Formats: sequence, C-alpha cells, structure tokens
Amino acid sequence: MARFNPSALRRRSRQAFGLAGLAGSVLRRSVGRRFPELSAEERLRMMPQRAPLAAPLTIRWNDQHIPFVEATTDADGAVGLGIVHGHLRLAQMELMRRVAYGRLSEVAGDAALEVDTLLRLVDFPRASAESLALLPPDTRAWADGFAAGISAVVAEAPLPPEFEILGVEPEPWTVEDVFAVSRLCSADYAWRVWRTLNPLRQQEDWSRLWADLVGVAAVADEDIPIGADALDEALPTAFTRTGSNAYALAGSRTKSGKPLLASDPHHIITSPNLWLIAGLRTPSVSVWGLMIPALPIFGVGRNAHGTWGGTNLHATSSELIDLSDEEVVETEARIGLRGNKEKRVTLRQSALGPVISDAKPFNMPSDTVALHWLGHRASDEFTPFYKLMRAHDWGSFEDAIDLYSLPGLNMIWAGEDGTIGKMIGAHVPRRPLETPVDLVISKAEAHAQWANLLSGKDLPQTVDPECGFVASANEEPETSPVTISLFYAADHRIKRIGTLLSARDDFTAEDLKGLQLDVYHAAADALAQDLAAIAARLGLEGPVVDALKEWDGQYRSDSPGALAFELIAEPLIDELEALSPHRIVSPYWRPFSRLTRLVDAAHADDLDAALKAAISSAEAPFAKTGTWGSLHRLRLSHPLVRIPWLGPRLPVLDFPSGGSNDTLMKSMHPFTQKEHASNFGANARFVADLADLDETYAVLLGGQDGWPGSRTMFDQVGPWRRGEQIRLPLRPESIADAFPHVTPIAPAHA
Repeated sequence: MARFNPSALRRRSRQAFGLAGLAGSVLRRSVGRRFPELSAEERLRMMPQRAPLAAPLTIRWNDQHIPFVEATTDADGAVGLGIVHGHLRLAQMELMRRVAYGRLSEVAGDAALEVDTLLRLVDFPRASAESLALLPPDTRAWADGFAAGISAVVAEAPLPPEFEILGVEPEPWTVEDVFAVSRLCSADYAWRVWRTLNPLRQQEDWSRLWADLVGVAAVADEDIPIGADALDEALPTAFTRTGSNAYALAGSRTKSGKPLLASDPHHIITSPNLWLIAGLRTPSVSVWGLMIPALPIFGVGRNAHGTWGGTNLHATSSELIDLSDEEVVETEARIGLRGNKEKRVTLRQSALGPVISDAKPFNMPSDTVALHWLGHRASDEFTPFYKLMRAHDWGSFEDAIDLYSLPGLNMIWAGEDGTIGKMIGAHVPRRPLETPVDLVISKAEAHAQWANLLSGKDLPQTVDPECGFVASANEEPETSPVTISLFYAADHRIKRIGTLLSARDDFTAEDLKGLQLDVYHAAADALAQDLAAIAARLGLEGPVVDALKEWDGQYRSDSPGALAFELIAEPLIDELEALSPHRIVSPYWRPFSRLTRLVDAAHADDLDAALKAAISSAEAPFAKTGTWGSLHRLRLSHPLVRIPWLGPRLPVLDFPSGGSNDTLMKSMHPFTQKEHASNFGANARFVADLADLDETYAVLLGGQDGWPGSRTMFDQVGPWRRGEQIRLPLRPESIADAFPHVTPIAPAHA
C-alpha cells in the first residue's frame, strides 16, 4: 500500500484549485470564441508596417509562410528577423520568457507556484548583465535589433488570441529577455539524470548501484516527463536542445563531387514547433536555416560558403557540490499570482550556487547541495553564431565555435572548398577521466576542476577524415583529455549512420532526405531473431511468433513485426525482473538497454518461461492493433487543448508513426502494450548541397505559424510524412520567384 504523503496531497490540491481558477478565467474570456481559418495572405496582413529601422526592409514569404528578410544593414536585418519571430510565434515566445523568469503564476495562479519557485531558484537570467557586457558592439547591435523587432510586433500588430484568453498583458521585449530565453534553452542535460538518479543515493548499496549505472545506464535523451502533473519537473529542461543527428559528406562520397550536409534535430513534439525556418540577406551575409523562437541565431544553417549542423553533446555543464560547513544565505522572492496577488518565497543561495536540494524535482531530501552551473557565469553565446553566419572556411568556423560555451554541442561543418569537419562547442571543466565516486562532489574538487575551463580547440575534433564523412548522434567522444559527461545517448544511431554513409560514394541531397526517414534498428533486429529462435525451439506458434520471425528490423508504421517485438518487450522485462536473483536498477537504464541486459543475464530456463508468458500476453493487443503505427502515434496539438471548454475548438492531428527510440527517425516511446503518442523525437529536417546555391531544403513537423486557426500551422505535416522538404534558394532571382509574397517594413520615423 502506498504511504500517505500529506505534503503531496496539499500540493495536488493547491494545483487543482489553481487550475480550476485558471479554467474558469479562460471560460469567461473564451465563451463563443472560434478560431477562423486564416490563409498565409490573411496572416501577413497582420504584420506591422513600421519598425525601428535605419532604412526600409523587405520580407519575402513563400506559400508555407517561410520568410526571407532583405535589409541594407545587419542591424536592420536583425530587426527583420525579430519581426518574423514575433509575427509567427509571439505566444510561444511569451511562454518561454515567463518560464525563464519564473512568471507562470501570474497566469496560472497557485497551480504554477512550485514551478515558479524552482525557476526562481535556478535563476536563468542570473548572468544577464555580465554576459551582455561581453558582447562586441556589432553583436550587441544585432541582439538589440532583434529584440526591437519583436517589440514592434507587440506594439503594432494584433496580438495572438492566447493573450486575451489567458489574460496576459503584452510587454515589449528587451535584449535582457532574449538572453534569459537563451539561458533557458541552455539548461543542462545532466539535470534530468540527477533528478532520476538522486533517489538511489538514499539506498544502502548506492556505491554498487552507481558503478553499475554509469556508462551503461545513461538516462536517455527522451526522458522528459510531459504533463500537467509534472510541470515542475519538465519545464526547467523542456526547451533545451537535447537530441539530433547530423552528418556531412566529403565530395568523395557524393555524386556531384561537392559536400553534402544533413541535420535533423530531436525535440519535444508539439505545435507550434520548437524551430522555425528563416532566411536573411544583407550586404555582408546570405543565410538560410533553422532558428529557435526568440533567439537571434541560426542553430542549423547554410551561407554562401558553407553549411553547419549539430547535436547536443550531453555535456555536464553543472556540478552538484556538497555545502557542508558552507555559509548559506536566505533571500526572498516575490512571485506574482493571477488576480494581482503576491506570494513571498524563501530561496537559499551559496557562493557556489543555489541550494538546489531545496527543489523537489531534484529529489534530494536529505542533502544540502549547491547547483554550480556554467550558465550562472558570464558568457557570450550570440557572437559565435553571429560569426557562424559569415564563416567561409574551416578556420573561421573553428574560431566561431571555440568561443561558444553552453549548452555543449557537437558541431558539423561542410565548406564549398571541400572541407568537412566536426568539433565540440563547449567550455568544460577539467574533470579527471576516472569515474567519480558519487553524483555530489566536494568544494575542493569543484575548485580544482572549475578553476580553468577547456574550450572547443582543446577538445577532440576531426577534419577531412579518410572515410569521407563526419557524423554525430549525441555519442560519446572517442578521445578526450577530460570527462565531458558520464551520460551519452546509446550508440545505435551513430552506428547506423556510419553503416549507411560507408556504403556508397554517389550520394545526392535526395539520398540524405531518405536517410532521415530510416527506421531500421540493427540491435532490435538481432534480438528479435534470437527470441524467435527460442520460440521455435519451444514449439510456440501463432500470429505474434510469425510476425516476430518475419520482422526485418524496420520500425515502419505498417509493420506487424515491430509491433510484435514491442508488445513482447514490456511483459518480458517484467517477467525477467521477477525471476532475477539479484536486485537491479533497470528502470534507470535506457529502454532497449534495460531489455538486452535482462535477456543477456537470464538463465536459459528463466528466459524460456518469461518468453512464453510475454508472447501469451502480446496475443490480444496484437490481434487488436495489427501494426506498429496503430499502437505508436504522433499527435500534434496546441498546448491550450488541455484547457476545458477551449480544447475542442482547436485542431488536433493524430496519425500513425514509424520509428523508435533508437532509429535515425527517432520517435520516443515507452515499452508498452497500450496505444500511445510520441512526445519526443525528430521534429525538423535540413539538407544542404554545396554543389548549388539553390539546393538547400528544410521541413518542420507541423508548420511555421503558431496562430490558432492559421492554415500554415500544420501545412508541412504532409511533406514531412512523405519525406519531402521545402527548397530554400540563395540566388536573388530564385528567391524572388519562390517567395512571391512581399511585406515592406518602413522606418518608424518615416
């Protein structure tokens, strides 16, 4: 029987009353509201006509609402990009800003009080003033212009309906706001791992468990709890860049003899998407790429000289530090609540960082531990990407990435001169290579490790390898002078990329688009055949066994074999854990690692018995669903669909999906026999062919626009499912032809 927890009960009650109050407020504001269908042309008529510019600028749009900004100066170009972001995603950006500052309670009331308390404790904007002081004049003008462009939308354009529905008052944007959101998007991957593993530190055999987990049990990049009952756990890391595949091929591997690059970020599956597609031309730069809303950077992109992409390094940019005998100072934060009320909360700080053990999501009930985070130090993440837009060769790319601090990234480059390369973008402490004895380190260890940081040029990199390609999929670096992280992604994706890219020397851009759809899982294929052989030896028969035997390892949506394997997996794990003679901690392993470890360790008789039970358990759900896509879905919906009375008026797309946790087309899921929707995985695709300035392509899972009712909110779903991408040309005449909708923006003083 579960132990009664009065604190948890009070917490749930407070959240329930808060959500009820929010729902009532929403009902009053949304009675009779409809979201009429709006074309891209109708939405473009909502654009501001004036902005703080030195000279007029033009924004060209295609039918998918993808913009290309044309300006006479870089600063004006930044204003144009800010206008684009505000026009397409202002409500989404307002949520990100409120999360960064811990201001959700102003909208949600008591329901968001605990998450706001956590966010105030973490304090994403803590280093704003010091970091902005580091910006060179041209970068500062760029960032200021971007914020001014967003503010022009706030001041001059109609506000998205979410503002009225939720009772949110519009506020102008500042460069400090942009920086705060950038720090929010830099949240450390390790926080998820700590949150999951910290409860084990209370166990008597923690040392053995820790040794067993490290290196094998990296909590997977899909470990993101999403749901109203887990906001305080999910939101602090929800916007960080967590997954991805990226690779570049040298001319020796391509049909044209010129390099190719492909990048497909992995993130939360939501609508609007956490990326948008945009382009820019000024006298000094021409660029296309993927941008995170509210940030003035092209995280994935292509200019006239080269192209870049990347993946999350899973670098540990934080440390948990024991505060024994350290002075702790209490500070007071005032959190505004809906209805012009206020709540005062006490936060504990130390010289080493906030006392993060006070935060419930970190699951550290008995310790006094500080969070020492690189994001609390001054650093400049805008200048590296400002320079990257102008990178013209490997040297300029390397110089730009060497300046970059966090979150840690594996960055890939391909240049028109034929050079390809991969380097780490991160500033990391000098941690020793041996595994630490605990998650929490001493103050002395922290000072020794963090006194001097290594930058990208000090860390492993590869330039023009003999194999003819470079690739990344959140893998562990092959060599490193220090410990960058203890928790990397499983190696299934990086191995698959290597196998595919090694097989040919005539790749085209269309081939790379096809590789981004790949759903083969070699290790699952091998395990399934082993299980099918055991079933045959035991004389087991039926549709589940037949589908398992015939499966080719492909997680296609129409695959019966993928379904059979997945339906067997959950009961097989349960049976093997029940039969295991040793206590293990498999819930903390990656899902597939958990399964293979149990199978490998099982006694033959135990495996036979467990497989019999698992196949029997799978028969009914297999007969009901029949294919992997019937069980495994993608569901795209606006966040407001969770609000009663309003949700039914918003569109929801639900369709079968291929892919799994460990395939190139990643689509996260638990081992389960129930229908489920993936909430994490591939959510954008980008391909660049350096043989032609006009051969750059991208597509989003969803669409560009975040305005409810907009026809471009979901219009890229069809191309996404078919493996098609939208052409993004760089030649002026090609842009004029493909982007016929023109929005002129005049200087505000004109």
